[in-house]
Amino acid sequence: MNQSEGLADTYNSVFSPALLRLYALTFLFYSANAFVQMILPLYTRSVGFGNDRIGIIMGTYLLVSMLLRPWAGLVVERIGITRILRFILAGHLCVLLLYVWQGNVPLILIRGLQGAVAAFFSLVVQMTVMDLLSERDRTQGLSLYLLFGLLPSVMMPALGWIAWDQAGMNGFYAGLAVLGALTLTSAYGTGRDTKRIKVVTRSSEQKTGEHDITGSIQATLWNRHFILCSIVMISTTIGFGAITAFMALYVMQAEIGNAGVFFFIQSGVVVTTRFALRKRLPSDGNWHSVYVGGLLVSITIGLALVAIAPYTGKTWVLYVGGIAVGYGIANMYPVLAAYLSIVLGQERRKIWMGLFISMSDLGTVIGSIMLGMAADHVGYSSMFLISAGASLSIAMLVAMSNRWMNARL
Repeated sequence: MNQSEGLADTYNSVFSPALLRLYALTFLFYSANAFVQMILPLYTRSVGFGNDRIGIIMGTYLLVSMLLRPWAGLVVERIGITRILRFILAGHLCVLLLYVWQGNVPLILIRGLQGAVAAFFSLVVQMTVMDLLSERDRTQGLSLYLLFGLLPSVMMPALGWIAWDQAGMNGFYAGLAVLGALTLTSAYGTGRDTKRIKVVTRSSEQKTGEHDITGSIQATLWNRHFILCSIVMISTTIGFGAITAFMALYVMQAEIGNAGVFFFIQSGVVVTTRFALRKRLPSDGNWHSVYVGGLLVSITIGLALVAIAPYTGKTWVLYVGGIAVGYGIANMYPVLAAYLSIVLGQERRKIWMGLFISMSDLGTVIGSIMLGMAADHVGYSSMFLISAGASLSIAMLVAMSNRWMNARL
């Protein structure tokens, strides 16, 4: 018995071969997304689009993901990890080809399809990581998955900037071709691993039927733990969405700093922090209001520094803002997801997980679409100050939340 458990622990460790291959696939999948995320605002502005249209195009990706995630778990349960992953990767490659043909296909449609593919991919991978790992390793596993999902944002913005600056759309097409080929190559070796993962995942939970999915969603949405974690996650990603969609245009207008360097610094902080602190993040099922509030304050300070950087004339102010935002974003999601995985239990995992990721996407959609519209009226600096104010307000709410969160049901 002990020997069997030991073998299981070895196989299911955060650095097991199966999970390492999954991390590698995650890296390549999101590399293409990060490449597109950098170049698309520059291209759409070059053809005369305003901030409102740019924000809508950029936000459609996450809007579609947000709407699909609560139902993605049911589809994955019925089709299985291995089969759904094949469909996901095929869809991913088709979307990359559509960008090449985007003269005949509306960009908003392509972004929507890309969001649908990403919704299923992220849910499949996170479900696998959470089901394979024990509670004590769950935060570490999620941090590593998120780390590999964010590694592309360290290098791809800089590479995307270089590709656009040197070759325009031809550089864009060449980059997509290379990334698509690498993703296809890496996916070849994942079939055997996902078959074993599927068995473990599906045997640990009962299947979710269509008749009880609505009830599960309602029960989750009215849970106080889920409500506060969702509010915190939305406020966290509002600023992130604004930065992602408009930083390239912001630095060009303000003539301060470099968007590629900013994203490299911010994402480098996210990656470094998630790896260095993966074993120290809270994962005990308790609500740590001081820790969560501190992360929100870090994001607030970072957004404020980004907003005032042009007035100071100091490039380092902009980059320090990226460091502060990156630190807060790095730790927020794994901490909240691990907390919910313990307090909400196993029975509704597919439902609440899809809903919680949707809340993260909702904040990013607000940051790219709603704040994009605001930027047309008040400017980029004021837009970043608005998102900083939202983070600070929620930090104050979190500071007063201990009694409510720790009260008995």
